[in-house]
Amino acid sequence: MKCSWVRIVAALAALLFAAAASAQKLPANIRLIIPFPPGGPVDFIGRVLADGLRAQLSSVLVVDNRPGANGAVGVAALKQAAPDGGTLLFVSSGMITFSPHYEKSLPYDAARDMVPIVNVAYSDISLIVSAGVPASNLRELIALARASPKPLAMGSAGTGNITHAYLELLKDAAKVDFLHVPYKGASPALADVMGGQIAGMFIGLSTALPAAKAGKVKVLAVIGRRSAIAPDIPTITEQGYSGMEIFPWFAVMGPPGIGAETKATIAAAAARALENEDIKSRLLAGGHTPWVLSGDAFTRMIGAESETWKKLITDRGLSGN
Repeated sequence: MKCSWVRIVAALAALLFAAAASAQKLPANIRLIIPFPPGGPVDFIGRVLADGLRAQLSSVLVVDNRPGANGAVGVAALKQAAPDGGTLLFVSSGMITFSPHYEKSLPYDAARDMVPIVNVAYSDISLIVSAGVPASNLRELIALARASPKPLAMGSAGTGNITHAYLELLKDAAKVDFLHVPYKGASPALADVMGGQIAGMFIGLSTALPAAKAGKVKVLAVIGRRSAIAPDIPTITEQGYSGMEIFPWFAVMGPPGIGAETKATIAAAAARALENEDIKSRLLAGGHTPWVLSGDAFTRMIGAESETWKKLITDRGLSGN
């Protein structure tokens, strides 16, 4: 009997050791590539997540900003990495579900060049206009656009960026035209909205609110659902325009060939990180809501959203090049 218990304990110990070893297969040093400049929403969420992951992993994790070509520079760096979890990419949803359909000569294949690991958050996105635009709600903006002798100029953080995608979705929902003016990032576009050079844009709500409080812009609507940081601002859907319920999300991707075990280890660490109250409060204060999604559920979500954007782009005959 004693011998049997010894064998059982030994077997359990072996299983626990194997599980522990499995969870420790990440390299000693991990690089999290953020394919956008410092200071934007992708950079902010990625760095908050990195702080959370450092507390969950024994690896040394560094953030590496690789901006350029609306994320393509970062993808190129990921593609060259070993599939051991030592190099990861932090992406925005527009890179994965919108740009591949819009930009025909995109220098990466979203389905082939990166592997979904874990979604970590979504953002509150607002529609803003310059303070001088004579519209105090979305219906008034649409009426103004229809009456304008030439299309109102609306900015974005770049061609194929999610902020551009929302503009195209609004055109479709409201059956109205706008002139799309792409910028190299959200900050210069916001500067021109505040200066009155363009009429408005879609932008993260947390970024828009300080400009609104300063009287430089007006926030007309938010996407999807009302925000906890500004619950008085109505959604686009509430103002009569449906089909604008897609949230921008942010996720960790791995290089081609990364193993299921490695993905599971990273996804579990991210989920634990997002349970930390400090990490959650930092994200929420910035207008971002933790949203953990991994495995098949994450893959299915990507596929469904990708089809939505593909249909819009096909139906409207859109193309970035």
